[in-house]
Parts: sequence; C-alpha cells; structure tokens
Amino acid sequence: MFEILVELLLPGIGNNNARIQHLIYFFDGPGSIFRDYGETFTYVPHSRIRVVTISYTRDNFSTEYDYNIQTNNFGLIQDIDVVPGQRSLLLLGDSFTEGVGAEPWFRSVGPEIHKLGYQPINGGIGGTGFSGWLKLDRYLTAADMRIRKLVILFISDDYRRPAWNVTPGESRCFSDLSLCQADQNVFFRYRLPPPEHLRSWVAKIRAGREATLRARARALLPAIYRVYEYVKQLFGHSPQMARDELGEEQSRAAIAELIKIYGPGNVAFIHLPQKEEIGSRPNEFGLKARGSIQQAGGKLFDGFKLCGLTQSDYHPNDLHPNSGGYAKIAACALRVIRETAIQETGQDSSPTQSSTAGGRAAPIGP
Repeated sequence: MFEILVELLLPGIGNNNARIQHLIYFFDGPGSIFRDYGETFTYVPHSRIRVVTISYTRDNFSTEYDYNIQTNNFGLIQDIDVVPGQRSLLLLGDSFTEGVGAEPWFRSVGPEIHKLGYQPINGGIGGTGFSGWLKLDRYLTAADMRIRKLVILFISDDYRRPAWNVTPGESRCFSDLSLCQADQNVFFRYRLPPPEHLRSWVAKIRAGREATLRARARALLPAIYRVYEYVKQLFGHSPQMARDELGEEQSRAAIAELIKIYGPGNVAFIHLPQKEEIGSRPNEFGLKARGSIQQAGGKLFDGFKLCGLTQSDYHPNDLHPNSGGYAKIAACALRVIRETAIQETGQDSSPTQSSTAGGRAAPIGP
C-alpha cells in the first residue's frame, strides 16, 4: 500500500537512483586506462580511449553512448599537448567538464582560449570534486604549467566528494578484464570485453549487483528503502554521511585555497545543473557550494540560467548531457572564459551575450 501511494502521490521518490544503478561504464585503451600520481590521477598519456556506456534492464540492454577520447602528454582529455612555461588558462571540473557522454566539447573551446592569449588546458576528470581539482592544479603547477586563469565548472554533488584515487582493484580490472569483480566495483567501471562476450559480461555484472540484499531491497521496495535510508541518516551517522561531511570540509578548504592562490579576479566558478535539478533550484550541496564560493570572495556564475539546459539536453537513462547539452555548456563556458580573460588582457572580446548585466555573463555577487 505504501509503495502504491508513493508512486501515485510522489512519483520518482522510489526510483530516484534506479537509472544510475542500471548503467555500466566500459573503457577500452592502453594499459590501465588511468594513471595514478599519488596525490592525483589522470588518464594514461597519449592514448586513444573508447568509452561505452550500457543501460540494462532485467531482460535486455542497449548502448547509451559510444565515443572516443584522445589524451595529451599529461593524460588530460585534449587533442594537443600542453607546454610548460606558457601562460595558461585551466578548466577544472568533473565529468561535465571532461565531456562524458559525447565527443569532448573542449575541442570547440580550446582554440578560442588560444585566441585570448592563453594556452588552453582541460582539467576535467570524471567523478572528481573541488579537493581533487586543487590537487590536480598543484600537480600541474609543479610541472611548471604557468596557470594564470582558472574556470571551474561544477555540479551540486561535487561539493560532497572528497579527494579520491583509482584503486588497485580498478587498475587491475582496467588492465585485464579477467581480474574484474562484477559485484565489487563501486563506480561500475570495467574494461570493455570483446563484442562476442559483451552480453555475458552485462549479465554477470547485473547478477552481481542484484545478489546483494541491499540491491534486492532497493529493487523490490524502492520507496520504503528510501525512507529507511533517510531515517538512518537522520538519526544515525552512516558511512555516506561521514563521507559527505569529509567532502564538504575538503571542498570548502579547496575553494578558499584556489581563490587565495590566484586571486578573486582570476578564478571563475560556473554552477551547472544536474539533470534532476532542471526546472528547480540547486540541491543542498549546491547551495552550500555557492555559499562557500561567495564567502571566500569568489566569482560565481549561475549556469542554471546562463546555459539554458533542458531535460532534452541529457541522455535518457544516463545523467550526463548529450552532444546538444554540451554545445550549450561550451557556449556559456566560453562567455565566462572571455569575461575572465578580459580583466588581465584588456581585450574587447564581444562574446555571445547572456540576457543579464547589460548582455554580459553576470556573476552572482558575493
């Protein structure tokens, strides 16, 4: 009765995470796909990597997207190498900046950054957050990348992500498919099997996930499971709550540190909407992120309004933008990049204007 009432009165509560749980991310490329540098990680340098995401049901599966990426000498998603010692503009962000779900949108923005007098660097890496971006920035700076401008694109959930790295188990899995454990991969990422074995691997991963008691409860009684999780977090201190708190603490410190290093005028933050936030306001983590940026004196741009994203700009099952969505993100990011570059160069960039602040991409004031 409870499940039926929730479905009728509050549709979506019971199935909030269902789409995420029914996706598998496959990678094909040289070696272990990712490279661990201790404090941070990137993809393996100078690699062509195929990304295939599968959406599955109980009886079948389909390809959500299938595309290739190219990495440069630092293992970043970029077609050209970056050269130490040159004045650079660095984009930092998660999978939305990397461009997961379509051909990398940075390809259209990089040449425009170069015209503004900066070497373009794409520091977008999927699944990372503010503290991870600070570590990547410090890694690049130590390699004599002379970063003068930062443009940070973030989504609300980035604020609760602590710094992390590729695990040894994931590295083994990416290197050799036979070493993958279907039921123990936290991020649902695996090496791409040969075409003739894809169906069997999808079935194996699906069975591994469904075998756990938690997964069964979520599938059979989704609304009750969501209430259980909420009550547990409300009155207890779950591992997820502890992880969120650590992520918030690290993010708050990383935001302040990046602004301190480069100065408020040289760092711009663009808040992009998650799929479930379209048509509404940012979630609690997004509001906290905005508060931390403004408290630190940072320059914040509201991508909810500036980028004009709609539900149709995202994949049907996966939560990432599609090529149309990324085209909008590239356009609004370029507006902010031009506004940020103007302050130092004094150039009259005449970007494609937004509808605020006399046509410019107006920041949200601190």
